[in-house]
Amino acid sequence: MNFRFFRWTCLAFCLCSWTDQALGQAKIKLQVKPSTTSLSITLSDAPKSGLIVVWQSKSGLADDTLWTAVHAYPVTKGERAVLPIHPKHTERAFFKLSWQNIILSDRLVWIPPGAFRMGSPDNEEGRFNDEGPVHDSSVPHGFWMAQYEVTQQDYREFMDDNPSSTGYSPLLPVNRVTWYEAVEFCERLTVDARNKDKLPAGYVYRLPTEAEWEYTCRAGTTRAYSYGDSADPLSEYGWWAGNSGNQPEPVGKLKPNPWGLYDMHGNLFEWCVDAYVAYPGGSAFSTTGKMKVLRGGAYYCPSNILRSACRAEAQKPDYRWILAGFRVVLAPPLSQAED
Repeated sequence: MNFRFFRWTCLAFCLCSWTDQALGQAKIKLQVKPSTTSLSITLSDAPKSGLIVVWQSKSGLADDTLWTAVHAYPVTKGERAVLPIHPKHTERAFFKLSWQNIILSDRLVWIPPGAFRMGSPDNEEGRFNDEGPVHDSSVPHGFWMAQYEVTQQDYREFMDDNPSSTGYSPLLPVNRVTWYEAVEFCERLTVDARNKDKLPAGYVYRLPTEAEWEYTCRAGTTRAYSYGDSADPLSEYGWWAGNSGNQPEPVGKLKPNPWGLYDMHGNLFEWCVDAYVAYPGGSAFSTTGKMKVLRGGAYYCPSNILRSACRAEAQKPDYRWILAGFRVVLAPPLSQAED
């Protein structure tokens, strides 16, 4: 792997600046555009296919050990690519680029870092008290999220088991998975990717945090669902009590959310890594701290359970439930993601 560091100074009236650098054998051209406070990176004549990740210093120091991935781009051999970067905080002036000769699955969707309003307002129809108060939340790192819920085929490949209530059907999401089993699946997936040199530097497979999950479910939207406030179009996006026939369906059959993720509303509840606790200034239905968050609703649920902010049905981590499945993220380890 090869790293290069660049100093970006953003002044009110500075001229556009250009530098040519080498990243491995690939040529890198950087252009600073002060009018848009953006950093454009042109990668020309890539010698082979691979993955380039742009990292930003958290402290603004060149020797910082804490970096945030702000953009990732798969590069095809011979491609000329332009990667626009829009830093949220221009005082973080140092960047580095990492290159790995790996190609990730096209079933992983890159999720850029960003901020959003988490929870539901008091007037949202069908809400529960534990969804508030609405508060500012952020995901400071970029990461990948699986486009689909983990299928029975995926699960059996790494766990040599299929706990599902439906019998084996490759493209159905695996259900009746405990939180512990979902965590173990992610750990095995990480080890397998590392052994095959297919793990991006600084990343592991794991369950999403609750904030990561809601951030990606909303996909930049602020309504009850990722498509709007009304439940009328819900059957176009999610499997629920109104259209499922009381059974899960193969992944990816309905419309995705704006970021290209399928079944974020319905089909199966999805385990998150977090313990279920009250939001700051809010309340929760359990105060034991032993419950784990499940998100998204399921095929058996009424429409209000499928809303982006809904936190219904937290469960103990050893609970085996026909409505519970999961999807994975490829993200910084929790210790780094929480910094």
